[in-house]
Amino acid sequence: MTSVSLRAMFLGYGNVGKALRKMIKERGEKTGLNVKIEAVVNRSGIMLEDSDNFIKNKEGGPIDALNMTNPDVIIDVSSANYESGEPSLSLYREALSRGIHVVTANKAPLALRYGEIMDLAKKHSASVGFQATVMSGTPSINLLRLMRGLKIVKIRGILNGTTNYILTRMHQGLEYDQALKEAQALGYAETNPEHDVNGFDAAAKLTILTNFAMGLNLSIKDVVFSGIENIRKSSLKGKKVKLIAYSEGRFAKVSPEEITKEDPLYNVEGVMNALDIHSDIQEVVIMGPGAGPQNAAFGLFSDIVLITKGLI
Repeated sequence: MTSVSLRAMFLGYGNVGKALRKMIKERGEKTGLNVKIEAVVNRSGIMLEDSDNFIKNKEGGPIDALNMTNPDVIIDVSSANYESGEPSLSLYREALSRGIHVVTANKAPLALRYGEIMDLAKKHSASVGFQATVMSGTPSINLLRLMRGLKIVKIRGILNGTTNYILTRMHQGLEYDQALKEAQALGYAETNPEHDVNGFDAAAKLTILTNFAMGLNLSIKDVVFSGIENIRKSSLKGKKVKLIAYSEGRFAKVSPEEITKEDPLYNVEGVMNALDIHSDIQEVVIMGPGAGPQNAAFGLFSDIVLITKGLI
C-alpha cells in the first residue's frame, strides 16, 4: 500500500487529541497514512514536537504555530466557543486561504459560520473534514457523503447522549435530578450540563447536519430548541420521550417528543445516538455511540484517511 505523508498541527490537546495521536501511530500504517505531528498549540503556548504530554517550548498562539510549521492539515480538538468561534475560526480562515486542510471535532465554527468556511475551502482547493462534530465516530456526515445524488428531504435524530441517558433512566423510574446525578457520576454529563439538557448541543449538531445534507447556510441561531430540564417523571406517565432533532431544511428544531414503538428511534437507549435520514428514494437509519475520546478520535482519523484518498 502506498503511504501518504501529512504534516499536522493540533489545536488543543486533551483526551481526544491524545487518543487521536495514539490511533495515528497504531493504525496509520495499515491505512497508508503517515502523519507527522509538527506542532500542538493550546492556551498555554506551543509545543514544536510530537509528545504524549504537552511540553511548551515556544510562546504564541494558533496563527504563530501555523506560521512556524506551515502544515498540510490543521486538526482541531479544542473546546467550543459558541460566542465567536475563536480562536478556531480565525485559524480556519488563515489555513484554508493557504490551501491547508482542516479536520475538526469542534462544532462551534461550523455551527456559526458554515457557509463562509466551506466557500473559503472551495476557493482555495482545501478540504474540511467534520465527521467528529456530529455523532463522533459513528458515520453521520460521512454516511451523507455516500448519499450524493439523493435529495435529502428530512432528518430526525437523537444527537445528544447525555439527555438520552437521562430520559432513558426517567422512563425506567428515576426522577430528573436523580438521573442527572447518575449521569454525572458515570461521566455522561458535565458538572454544568446546561448546553446538553437545554437542547443547545443537539441544535449545533443539527445545524451542521442540515447545512451539509441540504446545501444550506443556517446558523445555530436559526434553529429553535428546547430541552428536557423541565420534564418530570410524573408527567411521563409511562410514555417514552426523546429529545428529537428534526429538520426539513429551513425549518429545524430540537424538542422533547413522545414517540411510539413504531418509531425507529424508540429503542435508542442510554448514551447511544441515532440518525434517521429521509431522501427522495429511501430512508436510512444509523445508530451508534456519539461521544467518548476514542469515538471522536476515530471520527477525526476517518476524515484524515478520506482526505488523503481525495474523497473529501
